[in-house]
Amino acid sequence: MILLSILALSFMVRFSIVFDSIQKHRNSLERSSRGHFPVKTLVVLGSGGHTTEMLQMIKNLDQEVYNPLVYVIAKTDETSEPRLRADGGLIPSMIHYIPRSREVGQSYFSSLLSTIWAIFWALWLVGKIRPNLLLCNGPGTCLPIALATLFFRVLGLCEGNIVFIESFCRVESLSLTGKLLYPLADMFVIHWCELKKKYPLSCTVSTFVPNETKAKLK
Repeated sequence: MILLSILALSFMVRFSIVFDSIQKHRNSLERSSRGHFPVKTLVVLGSGGHTTEMLQMIKNLDQEVYNPLVYVIAKTDETSEPRLRADGGLIPSMIHYIPRSREVGQSYFSSLLSTIWAIFWALWLVGKIRPNLLLCNGPGTCLPIALATLFFRVLGLCEGNIVFIESFCRVESLSLTGKLLYPLADMFVIHWCELKKKYPLSCTVSTFVPNETKAKLK
């Protein structure tokens, strides 16, 4: 019992140190990336429009720097891998599949169980990869991966910098995933000034969404 208390206390102290570091160096990854190349990068593809946005964002990454480039896709997502391979851009070093935290229309009670299951999968996967950088956006698929990355970072087992990109469609409010990861991400990216006013620790970027997608949103 005493040992468990010591371990829990040690974890909380480490979490406080990591959390404080995130807040002090918000939106700047220079402290960890300088002199640490290549950068082992984990990318979560969230299906649908989220996959479109992510592929547009990463298509110009230098794969000599961001290498290996490992992708995570939900098991029930049947479109992201074909789109990734058809994109003709970055060559994936590896693709992993994890259970979804919640399917569309799934009840909240069963979502709790599936989320717990997804977190266990995420812990195994992140523990195996130990990424220097996590790139994620949008849906709940990325939440277990982000939490697992933070967990191993607190333990000092991976660098685990988290970059979260909010969906282009989010103009005045964050997604649920965005709200949960806003205080935990090293870089929190948004597209609209309206959100910047509400979330001043975010980083505003010019859009990387294709013109035809923007036209559909207007």
